[in-house]
Amino acid sequence: MDRLEALCRERGVRLTEQRRLVLEVLEAATDHPCTFEIHRRASAGRPIGVATVYRALNSLANAGLVTRHVFQDGKVRYERAGVTPHPHLIDVVTGEIVEVTNDDGLARLLEREAARRGFWLRSYRLRLFGRRVAPAD
Repeated sequence: MDRLEALCRERGVRLTEQRRLVLEVLEAATDHPCTFEIHRRASAGRPIGVATVYRALNSLANAGLVTRHVFQDGKVRYERAGVTPHPHLIDVVTGEIVEVTNDDGLARLLEREAARRGFWLRSYRLRLFGRRVAPAD
C-alpha cells in the first residue's frame, strides 16, 4: 500500500479515505471485481456509497493506479495497476476469469516476437476464450 500511496502523490491524486478504501479492496482482491463488488467489499462495516466508489475508481483509473477491463459479460472490472501484464483465460460458459501467469514463458515469447518485428513491447492485453472441460479420470 505504501507504493500506491507514493504513486498517488507522484501523480497528483489526493488520497482520500474513500480512494484508500477502494485501493485496499483491490490490493486484497484475488479476482477482477466489478464496481458493485468493490462497493460490497468496501462497505462491509464502513459507510461508503456506490457513487463514491464509481468516482474513486474513475479518478484512480485516470491516474493509472487501477486498470479497467471489460470481459465477455460486458461488466467493467478492475485490478490494481502495476502488476505485470498477463493474459486472462475466460470461460465462455461460466464467465470465470483466470489469470495466466507468466511463469510459462509467454511474456518472453511475446517480447521476442515483438523484437523480431522491430518493436519494444511496452504492454499488452491478451484474452483467451475457452470452455472448462472435466478432467479425465
